[in-house]
Amino acid sequence: MSDFGKLDTAEHLEGAFREAFPQWQDLRQAVAARARYPEFSEQRALQQLLMTDLAHRITADQDLGWLLIGSLALPARPLEGDWPADFGTPGITDIPQQYVMARSAFDLDLCASAVTDPDPGRAAALYRDAVEGAVRRVAAPPGHTGGAHGIGLGGLVRYTAGELNIYPNGQVMGIVTATPVDPRFGPRHTPTVDDPIPIEVDIKPPAKVAVTDGPDPAHRPITPIELPGFAPFQPPLNPAVNQLADKLTLLTGKPRGLRGEGGPWHRYKDVYDAYFMLSTCRINADHLREAVENNWNLAPMGMDRVPVPYRFYGQDGNGSEPVVPWKEGLDALRPGSPQLHRYPSWDGLREALSGFMDSLPAAPAGSIWVPGQGWSRQAQTSPEATRAPGVSAKAARARSSTTPDRPRRGPSGGPTASPPAPGAGPKPERGRGHGR
Repeated sequence: MSDFGKLDTAEHLEGAFREAFPQWQDLRQAVAARARYPEFSEQRALQQLLMTDLAHRITADQDLGWLLIGSLALPARPLEGDWPADFGTPGITDIPQQYVMARSAFDLDLCASAVTDPDPGRAAALYRDAVEGAVRRVAAPPGHTGGAHGIGLGGLVRYTAGELNIYPNGQVMGIVTATPVDPRFGPRHTPTVDDPIPIEVDIKPPAKVAVTDGPDPAHRPITPIELPGFAPFQPPLNPAVNQLADKLTLLTGKPRGLRGEGGPWHRYKDVYDAYFMLSTCRINADHLREAVENNWNLAPMGMDRVPVPYRFYGQDGNGSEPVVPWKEGLDALRPGSPQLHRYPSWDGLREALSGFMDSLPAAPAGSIWVPGQGWSRQAQTSPEATRAPGVSAKAARARSSTTPDRPRRGPSGGPTASPPAPGAGPKPERGRGHGR
């Protein structure tokens, strides 16, 4: 073990990791042996592994109330036993489908939920200082050499961060670059041994991560690759109802940002993420109604509620909106995440999400959306399924049990009381990919 590797004293790494992977290529070969599928590739697995290491370091101060938000949290959400049989990639048995079928996400989205103050200006300043400080402690300035600042993965990479975007509300965004290095010569001489891997970090303030209840437990780590001496990252999650409400609300309003310069566009990735959640996650109707009705995205979009019946922004020409090329935009994402070919076409996705939202107002009080079944009355929830954050993954494997509402039957014998369960639909078309 090199002296450089010994300088990495992070609690989530043990000596067994350094002994198993003395060089970057040793680690890369071990990852490639597992992540050998188009849907779960070596690149995707390495990105998740680095985000795990980086997230451990940024969130080391647990007093800040860290939550994992964004699409990286999706594989950690579904309960065991809720996975639909018709939503998966055949032939992959050694990587759980929770990881395979989620859209490839390359952003590390976090929130330090405990950094607040009644005064908005003071809250923003406190948040900026705490969050930027957390990032700067683990990522060195570009070109840094001669010291231990920025070392990660037991000395196999050095993290660097240049200018960070700091917003008036305290939000911090930027790129942390993980550069694989040769640890044999110590911190004063660390030759680069592979292409740098950028990680986009987005740390939002609590005002942009409003929650209706306490954090959700993570039912599994964010990456399925287990390595000796490397602790998994299994943090508290932004509640599923709030993540889903954000996505379904944003899809109905005018998109905000700079990506529309080349013509109408929208958040196509949120359509896939929302479908994943409806296909695999249990959703509390009462909490989701509250999260949708009070969603913080409505005001910036100039709206006071989500459209009823539910409709996507620009899904058709109505005179006041540009027509958004939803089908083309969704198809363009599929090649970059081959698992998305297993999702329905645009028509199937639109029908599933719209049907779900149109059924929400009438869902009985206290009911739960159960994947593949629809709205059900909650009868009992196992203590293990709602375990406190930090308890081992095995304790989360017991699923909640429900008593489904008896659906009305149509002429063919199929249920008509709830919208079609996500997971069905025509085979999507293939297209060229771009973006996340």
